[in-house]
Amino acid sequence: MMTNLIDVPSEEDRVCEYDLSNLALYAALLDAVDAGHSWQECAGRIMGLKEHDLVSFDVFDRHLRRARWIIAEGLQEALVVFSDEI
Repeated sequence: MMTNLIDVPSEEDRVCEYDLSNLALYAALLDAVDAGHSWQECAGRIMGLKEHDLVSFDVFDRHLRRARWIIAEGLQEALVVFSDEI
């Protein structure tokens, strides 16, 4: 369960500190969604949010979109930034 969530992750076209600290969350969300888990399961079990709350859906959806951005358009930059952090 995640405890350092913000409601709205970055929507900028660059990798930020929040992305670095939530890489495991992004991976878990992508894996869970790919495995067919519902947004309620992801919000509750992975993110520690209320499972039947529209605000929780919005937080889940924004983080899932950010995770998808990281592995698509942001991948090249993410690899550079993440490797610099190791």
